[in-house]
Amino acid sequence: MANHLPDPLTTSTKPSLNKEERFDEETLSLQGERILYTAMAFPMVFKSALELGVIDTIAAVDEASYSILKYRMVETGENGATRKFERVYAAEPVCMSFLNRGDGSGSLASLFMLSTSEVFFKTWAHLKDLILEGKDAFTSAHGMKLFEYVGFNEQLAELLNRGMSEGSTLTMKKVLEVYRGFEDVNTLVDVGGGIGTIVGLVTSKYPHIKGINFDLASAIAHAPLYPGVKHVSGDMFIEIPKGDAIFMKWILHDWSDEDCVKILKIVGKVFPRRKSDNSRDEYASEDKDQRFCF
Repeated sequence: MANHLPDPLTTSTKPSLNKEERFDEETLSLQGERILYTAMAFPMVFKSALELGVIDTIAAVDEASYSILKYRMVETGENGATRKFERVYAAEPVCMSFLNRGDGSGSLASLFMLSTSEVFFKTWAHLKDLILEGKDAFTSAHGMKLFEYVGFNEQLAELLNRGMSEGSTLTMKKVLEVYRGFEDVNTLVDVGGGIGTIVGLVTSKYPHIKGINFDLASAIAHAPLYPGVKHVSGDMFIEIPKGDAIFMKWILHDWSDEDCVKILKIVGKVFPRRKSDNSRDEYASEDKDQRFCF
């Protein structure tokens, strides 16, 4: 197949290198080659460690530094016995975000499992279709767009919902510790809110808020009940519920620029119209309590 990438415009001869420079270049080249041919090893090993519960098991060792895992040598011989040494492993701080604590504190484990699933690996194999032909890689790989596919694959849907919920919990708990923008909100609409984790966290901290979790019917089918939250099904390309604050997290990156414009125009219709100085109609809020949250 012909190479679709443009030929280089110019060529140049590399300047001659002395012995030390050649050695450094060869060393760096070997390091780069090692990284390239082992690039897939780390995520696959880490995935296996999560599946087998290895990270959760060794996280009980309360020590810290900055790698994924560390070990130290300990002497095991006793009472004059032959001295023996063994490696004792401990999880590092970065692992704490991947633990399955089961206490509602959130985790990135399910998102990692989603990104390394067979479905998404097959999608990456079609990245060139996006680059060369502008085709959606997921559609090229699976014959339909992601959210259509999720509707036919319960296992993927469950993993996606769990990943988004647990990841959002980890993030939003930190946000709610410092962000005060919800204090004077009365009705909060989470567009594309999945099973309602985010709006549920917000209303749990601010019980005066009426929360609306808005998503496709298939997305909210298994959504749990949250105090002060109503689950509403619909299509954000057609209409969204009204509220004085609109929240969107990890939504627009899934769509083309044209689709994003459509979504934002629908969102804008929630707010009252006003005339701008140049007499063009604009969707904007004259009420300081009406806002977008992205």
